[in-house]
Amino acid sequence: MQMMGQSKIVVAIIIVILLFPLILPVCYGQPVGEGNYMSYQIEDWMIVETDIITVAIPSDKTAPMFVWWYNDDDSIIYVVRYEGLAEAWLFASEQFRHNLLFDDTKDFKSEFMEHAHEYGWVGNSLITPKINKAADDLHPFFFSFYDEAWDLITDPDMQEIKAQDGKVIGLAFAFILKKSTNPEFDFTEDNILIINRIYFVPVEERIGESGITLFRSELKSDIVISNWQWNYDIFMNSLGEFSDEIPDLSPKLILSTKFNIRSVDEVNRFDIMNEERYGIITTSEQRRLGAQLRVGDRTVELSGAIDEEGDIIATDGLPKLKISAKESIITGFFRFNPKAIIVPQTTSYNEDQSITDVKGIFWAINGLLKIFIVYDYFDDNILRHDPSIGVSSPGLEDETPQYVVDLPLGTENLVPPSQSIISISTLLSQVPLLELVMAGILFTIIIAMVIAATKKSDIEVLDGR
Repeated sequence: MQMMGQSKIVVAIIIVILLFPLILPVCYGQPVGEGNYMSYQIEDWMIVETDIITVAIPSDKTAPMFVWWYNDDDSIIYVVRYEGLAEAWLFASEQFRHNLLFDDTKDFKSEFMEHAHEYGWVGNSLITPKINKAADDLHPFFFSFYDEAWDLITDPDMQEIKAQDGKVIGLAFAFILKKSTNPEFDFTEDNILIINRIYFVPVEERIGESGITLFRSELKSDIVISNWQWNYDIFMNSLGEFSDEIPDLSPKLILSTKFNIRSVDEVNRFDIMNEERYGIITTSEQRRLGAQLRVGDRTVELSGAIDEEGDIIATDGLPKLKISAKESIITGFFRFNPKAIIVPQTTSYNEDQSITDVKGIFWAINGLLKIFIVYDYFDDNILRHDPSIGVSSPGLEDETPQYVVDLPLGTENLVPPSQSIISISTLLSQVPLLELVMAGILFTIIIAMVIAATKKSDIEVLDGR
């Protein structure tokens, strides 16, 4: 009987050993240390943990969003959620503000005419019926990402970014809009792509002639929009010859984004992350945290009854917003390149590309923070723009790039080819020998001249001159 009891214990231990891996999260990568990462799934979230930050992204059909925290202080999480795209029409000299967005719940003709009257334009009895007819052909001005079917592209796991020297320096994944629930936005299917990269070492990333330094504490996105169907074009074509009667309009495409900060613990972390995921609005958290928004030298208290709007100005070279708990030296940030790349649909990326300015507006109202990224009209071309999110603290953004990453413009692959990722030390070693010799000779001559000048000065002092 004792032997049978011992056998049962042994069998039970073996079963526990076999089942134990099944109850743990699925993990990929290496133990987290400098330059390493872990990637694992918890509930409906894909988690990527590096030695600096942890980023969580929804892994099941949802709007593209990011939740992230600094590993040394995981009691605060930061949230960015891309809400959708809106088309806005500005009259000459107007600067975008949120109140210039169309409200799809209102009658278009009345809204347009009211805006035009404020600008000083009054229609006539001939053009008003044309405007009414044109309104029937327009799709909604706001395209919400919330109810659409997005795929998370990981193929099937996070894609490692490898440099020419074989070192894994980062990870990549993407969101792509696969199915629109609104037939009027069928044209968006497979035409909105958000490619994301997180690096384990600081790099300089280049796209064509545009370059940006990326740090270990951030995640960078490339937002690619193709085949956008502008209401502006539909409207003007519907007016026909009467389009000349309309004052000059400047159509814009607006990326609407929500930026938030929350306090969490290990018990409620995923509950709060899911509140953000499903758009459950709360502002009490901002009051308790004493949440602050920083734009350049300007500080906005998010914890009070406020309604403030303004331009996102450059900080450290790029337009940047920071959000933090009161008196914290750690901040979550959202920043973006002030330039976007425009490429015709009919040519390769390396031909006929142009650069256009990008502006950003923030709107803080009663504890909520919205960001509007403003893109100029790009017709039926392809727009590519790169915002990023991350954390700031003393020392995190003082690092020197270790690699140069040249992104090929002619592809939408998640991972840039290894041959386009070269270490700075390799680039320096490729400087021609003759240039190094000439630089050495020039340096020697300069040193010799300095020494000679110093000796001459000493002689003149001794001679009393």
